[in-house]
Amino acid sequence: MTFLFESLISVILLSIAVGMDAFSVSLSVGLMQVRLRFVAFFILMVGLFHILMPLAGVTLGHLLSHKLGVIAQVVGGWILIIIGAQMIFSMLLEKEMVRNMRVAGFLILAFTVSLDSFSVGLSLGMFGLHQVAIILLFGMTSMLMASLGIIFAKSGQTIFGRYSEALGGLVLIVLGLQMVL
Repeated sequence: MTFLFESLISVILLSIAVGMDAFSVSLSVGLMQVRLRFVAFFILMVGLFHILMPLAGVTLGHLLSHKLGVIAQVVGGWILIIIGAQMIFSMLLEKEMVRNMRVAGFLILAFTVSLDSFSVGLSLGMFGLHQVAIILLFGMTSMLMASLGIIFAKSGQTIFGRYSEALGGLVLIVLGLQMVL
């Protein structure tokens, strides 16, 4: 009974750790001037990708984790850096380029923040835990974390004013650099 409880606590902490990228990127999304439907789409896609990526990782198995995990992390980092730089430049140039980010942009962001859960899924493939329940917990936790990030950003948007979008871009660049390095 104690082992089961400790395992549950470990899985919950792991799902929160996996969802932290979603929280951080959601801070940037919350600082953008976008419609609620795009925010809802982003949150749903974060949850969906946090289910699909570990599922794909579990399916591929532990053998590929070292090779694909590092590559996926570096590619995801560069994508975040590029999107963050685009947000900063659009604010500096007073363009609506990022503010009008459409479905594809939010899909790419949601995919990028779920790349680390792919590696976690590869590791989960080795254990005899209830993988489906764990993967669903990852999806729900990441959606919750993304929602919290957007809520925090919306409340802080009034503090930073027109620079809030550049701040969001800076957050993405720092996350991307952390993933690349």
